[in-house]
Amino acid sequence: MGTLSLAVVFLAAAIIQACQADSVQYDDLDRLYYGDGSPVCHHTKPESPDAIVIRYWLYTNNNKYSAQELERNDASSITDSNFQSSRDTKFIIHGYSSNYERSWAQDMKNALVDKNTNVIMVDWEEGAGRYNYAQSRANTRVVGLDIGKLIDVLKGKGASYGSMHIIGHSLGAHTAGYAGESVSGIGRLTGLDPAGAEFTGYGSECTIDKSDATFVDIIHTDGEFTGAGLLDQLGHQDFYPNGGESQAGCEGTSVAEGCDHSRAYYFFTESISSSCNFSPTKKCTNWSSYPNCDNCGTCPEMGYGALQSKGEGAYYLTTNDESPYCE
Repeated sequence: MGTLSLAVVFLAAAIIQACQADSVQYDDLDRLYYGDGSPVCHHTKPESPDAIVIRYWLYTNNNKYSAQELERNDASSITDSNFQSSRDTKFIIHGYSSNYERSWAQDMKNALVDKNTNVIMVDWEEGAGRYNYAQSRANTRVVGLDIGKLIDVLKGKGASYGSMHIIGHSLGAHTAGYAGESVSGIGRLTGLDPAGAEFTGYGSECTIDKSDATFVDIIHTDGEFTGAGLLDQLGHQDFYPNGGESQAGCEGTSVAEGCDHSRAYYFFTESISSSCNFSPTKKCTNWSSYPNCDNCGTCPEMGYGALQSKGEGAYYLTTNDESPYCE
């Protein structure tokens, strides 16, 4: 959750929320409101795409280190790019107070490009960096809807919905859910420690969940009471490394330092490029029962190689306290 403590985030939200504008302009904004005019899932009205400044950066093995910008309202930006509709497409969405240039996002992108995929990095730094966390949280719905519109454009260029895999961290995980909700038939969503602040206790329409794509897998790493993540079971497969509340090697760190919260994307990136699989996992009811749970033998591995055919439920495993994390 960046460098802001939860206390500062909530204080800022309380102070600034009262000053929100009465309306925003967006062609499909009515989809984000209930019949009484109140924002869906949020108390703060989302901003427009122009105010959020949503940009899409394409990378392929032909331009691994030099991005090509895609614009959903400019078809030539896609036809003139290296996007190949026959390949799988991976979206990476950053979270609160972050951006697509962070080293973890670039490392993940590089690993995915090496898998011969189209990688589209979603940059919404402006809308994600509001001191009012509630505003950034509300903006996730607009970003998700905008991603869905880009996916429709890519579909028109020959790509399939099933070839789309949207990966999001923290607020980006819920953004991925909103994108999947807006476009039926997305192949896969991966939620990397979905944000818990102001999402805990909300229904599935407000969070990433298994109805948002054909396959939804979640990695929980910072779900303790004072953590930045959400511990609730949300997907077809929910993985709880080291119990999902805190992580080995992060002892004594604060929420602001982000050690536990960041492990989700480090685990996922390692699972792309390493020959070591995050397995065996065990299907358990909770972490306290983990020592006595049976190793099912066919349980799914955590991360990039997760397969829906391996089952559905909550899965637990242990990791090393430093890289390489896979045991």
